[in-house]
Amino acid sequence: MTKHFCGDCVCHCNRVSCGTKLSQMLDWIVDKRPQKPPKDPETKIWYERGNCTRFDLLFPFLTALVSLLDLALDLRVAVAHYSRGDVAWAFLTVTFAFVSLVSIEIVSANWFLEDQRSFKKEILKKNGLEIKKWFYACHCFFGGTLLRCCQVFRTVRLIRSRKDESPGDKERYRLYIAQLQDTSTLGVLEAFMEEAPQVALQLYILLCRGSTLDLTSFEDFIVAISIPKSLALFAFHLLIYARYIRLADEESQQLNWCSLGSLFCFIWRLFMLTSRILALALFASYFTRFVFVVVAIHFVASCALLWRQECEYFEGEVVKQTFFRCAIAYVHVFCFFPLEGKNTRRWGYPYYLLILIENAIMVIWWTFVTHYGPKFRVVMLLTEWVTFFIGLIALILFYRFFHPALNSTEVETDKTDGAIRPDSRLKIIYKRVQWERKDNDNNEPNMRKNNITFNVAIELQGETQH
Repeated sequence: MTKHFCGDCVCHCNRVSCGTKLSQMLDWIVDKRPQKPPKDPETKIWYERGNCTRFDLLFPFLTALVSLLDLALDLRVAVAHYSRGDVAWAFLTVTFAFVSLVSIEIVSANWFLEDQRSFKKEILKKNGLEIKKWFYACHCFFGGTLLRCCQVFRTVRLIRSRKDESPGDKERYRLYIAQLQDTSTLGVLEAFMEEAPQVALQLYILLCRGSTLDLTSFEDFIVAISIPKSLALFAFHLLIYARYIRLADEESQQLNWCSLGSLFCFIWRLFMLTSRILALALFASYFTRFVFVVVAIHFVASCALLWRQECEYFEGEVVKQTFFRCAIAYVHVFCFFPLEGKNTRRWGYPYYLLILIENAIMVIWWTFVTHYGPKFRVVMLLTEWVTFFIGLIALILFYRFFHPALNSTEVETDKTDGAIRPDSRLKIIYKRVQWERKDNDNNEPNMRKNNITFNVAIELQGETQH
């Protein structure tokens, strides 16, 4: 009896010890630096948004590792297609990955060039993060993403090394957030140029193979596993983008990682994309090239909706604005991404109604003409509608109950009747942080030299309208 009691005590003590060590390890990982908030009110705002944990030191390299594994898996899928003699599928798989990679490197190099031509060059140089000429050479060898991750890592180390308040703290916090914005935007570019097309292609290939598909085969398993991988990365890139764009606006409520808001945002993007691509792939598996007719019709409809929206990008440059609108219309083939950062309900309703009608027509038409058996047809129909409505429910829950703007205490007065209502202003989707000097009102030379402001070219705030 005594031995049994002692054994229970030892087990209990071991569990308590393990729990304590785990808690200590977690505290060590999430330890924020600097620990003391600054006294300056404005700097304190950015301290709360830009202070860094030890996990933030690791996160840039986790991002780079995920990108590398993503590329490696895509290349392995191409090898699997080539080994079966499907040269065309192997070529398309590599092409999607290559075009995305090249586009990201070009945009990244262009942003470095922009930074060198702006006042941000002085901020970077002052903190030992200046842009070198060899940075551009790295982009020629597809090292731009890793290079940006290293820059983020160095900025995090710089912030964590400060034990006490110093004059340049606000600059460093804003610089860190701007770097996160850039990397997240490049991730969105990858999502739409590689992940979404790659999912559609691989799912179409599996559907075309039909009865010859053997998931016990390693080659077929690699192709199949690449589909949920790309779907998850697509949704994750958009979640990161949504978080960091809010982080850069001092008036905007944050979208925390460990929150129901982030969960429902991820589910919304994941299941809506799954529903859309499944409908396109099923239709293409029987009607092949006619799927491009559907995409073209949707593209024209999206252009018609987008042309009515205000465009805050490339003001005065008609050609660039037209190209940008067309790029967003392509994005709308897969998911909703409004050009105008206000009245999103006005554009969201017709978009999702159009998607619902298109998906219904494609899937039902496919059901009546496909050679697959009744069981498979029913499974595909259920999968299509279940994924769509899960995404729709997550969207409604996110905007209705868990959107960060709902936590805002801001109010506005209606000029028509004087009633006070929650602020429903909306935010422009994205513009890069602009770093420039701004003259003081009194025009004193010494003040003009030292008065530096960082204009975040993100307009009104709120991102929902209730």
